[in-house]
Amino acid sequence: MMRKLTKVLFVSVITTVFMTMFYASTDVALAQEGPFPSKPLNLIIGAAPGASSEVPARALAKAAEKILGQPIVCSNVPGAAGARALGQVLKAKPDGYTLVNVNCAGQITSIVEKLDYALPDDFSPIIQFQTIPLPFAVRKDAPWKTWQEIIKYAREHKGMVTVGIFGSRGTPWLVLHQVEKRENVKFVFAPYSGGGESIAAILGGHLTATVIVSSIMYAKTGELSLLLVFSDHRLKSFPGVPTAIEVYGAEGVAFGGGYNGILAPKGLPKPILTRLHDAFKKAMENQEFIKVSESFDLVISYKNPEEFAKMLKRTDDVVREFLREEGK
Repeated sequence: MMRKLTKVLFVSVITTVFMTMFYASTDVALAQEGPFPSKPLNLIIGAAPGASSEVPARALAKAAEKILGQPIVCSNVPGAAGARALGQVLKAKPDGYTLVNVNCAGQITSIVEKLDYALPDDFSPIIQFQTIPLPFAVRKDAPWKTWQEIIKYAREHKGMVTVGIFGSRGTPWLVLHQVEKRENVKFVFAPYSGGGESIAAILGGHLTATVIVSSIMYAKTGELSLLLVFSDHRLKSFPGVPTAIEVYGAEGVAFGGGYNGILAPKGLPKPILTRLHDAFKKAMENQEFIKVSESFDLVISYKNPEEFAKMLKRTDDVVREFLREEGK
């Protein structure tokens, strides 16, 4: 018995010494590098230049670099709705100098394409800084004037409501798939590679509706009418259009719209994560960032690392469940 107790105590002491040495070496390594950041940072953006999610990300980075005291070099790595950028950052050193701009479409694509990583497990969430509203729009001369009217029509004419979406399995697909289950309706999805194609199709009378961000601009010109918006808040330009959260509650995944946020490679030390989070959160108050966001009709919406991680996990779970239902 005494020998057994001695062995347990020995293992406990060795473990304690090892862990103390490990954390001490980590602290020394960080201290040797000096205060963070001590050199320029890189922000990988998974969208083409000028995209509605790209321009605000650059504006936020510009504001944050003034707070951090170091340049933030933005690089565009478009492809696979942002999943390509995520893959590029996946194996980067978790030192805070390599970051990636992420949106909901990129996360969904990574799941659909069965890529070898998952959000948030394989990354370090830093901040969500925006909501990308998804407007459900019809032609101005369409017979439906409210969301309830078109849902009633869709329920009575299953398979007759064609909806233009961006990509085959993006955020619009995710939110409308949830609506289908709640309302006992069936939409016919028409995937497009760009917003311009979807807009041309609905204006030409080839679609019943569209869920493309640029629909907001055409609603402003009077060519389209918005019946619902998947967003955290009502749009400033259309205060009379209800949100999906008002209609269905906050439990719907992405009913608050798509997200725009920043991640780092997995294993980012807590002090560095906090420094980055605080800088980007402060940068959200920058007037140029606010101006750019409003010009794209995007909603400034904040989530801290823990809240952001929770939302990413919930999105992951729901998308995988929908794919299982479809046999994908």
